[in-house]
Amino acid sequence: MYIRPRLPSFVVALLLFATIGLVAQQGADTGDRQRRIAFFGSSVPNGTGDETGHGGYTGRMRTLLEPRGWEVLNRSRGGDNTVTIAPRFEPEGAPDPDTRYLTTVDPGYAVLALSLGNEGIMECAPGETRRCTATQDEADRIYEQYASGLWTLVERTRAQGIVPIVALCYTRSDFNEREYAYTRRMNLLINSWDVPSVNLLGAIDDGSGRWATGFVADALHPNSAGHTEMAHAFVPSLFDALAAGKPRPVTSTDPGFIRVRGGAAAPLSFSPHETMRSFAVSFLVRASGDGTVAAVAGQTLDYAVAQREYGRRRQLIDVYTLAPSGQTRTRIEVIDGRLTYAGSSGERVASTANATDGGWHHVVLSHYVARGETLLFVDGELAGSVAERLQPDRFVLGGAGVAGVAAPDQVDYKDWMIHRAGLNADEAQALHAGTLLQASLELYAPLRDSTGSARVAVENLAQSLSVVEVDTAGVTHRQN
Repeated sequence: MYIRPRLPSFVVALLLFATIGLVAQQGADTGDRQRRIAFFGSSVPNGTGDETGHGGYTGRMRTLLEPRGWEVLNRSRGGDNTVTIAPRFEPEGAPDPDTRYLTTVDPGYAVLALSLGNEGIMECAPGETRRCTATQDEADRIYEQYASGLWTLVERTRAQGIVPIVALCYTRSDFNEREYAYTRRMNLLINSWDVPSVNLLGAIDDGSGRWATGFVADALHPNSAGHTEMAHAFVPSLFDALAAGKPRPVTSTDPGFIRVRGGAAAPLSFSPHETMRSFAVSFLVRASGDGTVAAVAGQTLDYAVAQREYGRRRQLIDVYTLAPSGQTRTRIEVIDGRLTYAGSSGERVASTANATDGGWHHVVLSHYVARGETLLFVDGELAGSVAERLQPDRFVLGGAGVAGVAAPDQVDYKDWMIHRAGLNADEAQALHAGTLLQASLELYAPLRDSTGSARVAVENLAQSLSVVEVDTAGVTHRQN
């Protein structure tokens, strides 16, 4: 889809600064607008399901961002879809005092958060006709209606000088494989748009398109624990990066790569500054032999179940509370020539591919904390999974992060990515095929430098302010 060019945020900021005298005379509050975020969607961003009354994932984002100087407003309404939300974008004539419009709060940023469920993608049950589809053709039309309506909302937002961020489609407890397939397909489509996005599905998916056990309030909504995990899918510095004018990342075509040969235990590392739960780490690797090629350090999590009252009928629901239960360091290794994941319990899963054949191999390690599962994909294929719950605090590339654990004598890397959400099989295959998935992407370090510079520099192209630490011992830039 074509997008009209827009001035980068830092250029806009300079223009605003130059005209500050005029703004002051007019009494406008332009400075506040540039730090104001409005969540504009349906019941889940409105906080429904959060039995604690803390505003759902929107309320949690407010708690995170307001100390950083951001104002977070909630302009969502339960039941909305791309059709019913359109009249709430801006008033026609005098505003209705009972309507939550977007433009009347004058935000600089808008998180557009709707779902295929409200659009009516569900297959009709016997005797059901409202907000459901009876045939495949009807479901396809709903899919296209949602995509078109959401893109129209993006364009309207930009036309008002508001920066849009799109929340990917999530799940429902009454979804079946049909609805789950449409959700995954829509999320891949949104990832291809020139607009920042957040992978909510990757925070709470049980693996079949439903809410994970212990994270659900009712069929349509997550409970407080589910809202918390959805909030973790937001890159914490996304809005600061957008305010600085950082562009949407695109796949690097540079032919270079980084070579690690001996030296440090943690040649390349990244430590998230805010809590991360579900995640995916991916990279291309070419190893000369056996040894550890990457590691994830952090804590294992255990859960406690509490029963809490929810809704008007004060029904009891199960709510999982996750808490650290010990330190761990999981590893991606080459063992007997095969890429292998060693989980927190010591359980291993291995790919059948020959990792030391001299070619590049694509690795995706995908962790879903809500359902308690880590999956290893190699070259787009699922190698296996282990049951565990992790809270990572450091990612290492090129070693285990501690002394005494051998790495291959020589190993090459490129295209290191870290997402704040688990990635499903469709997404792992898309990454392997070269598609850049920017939703919830906190780190994209191409590790490619064809300038011939002796200095090893690692650039992060993701829309975040996160930084990679480099121990240059044994690390060099190379070209194919």
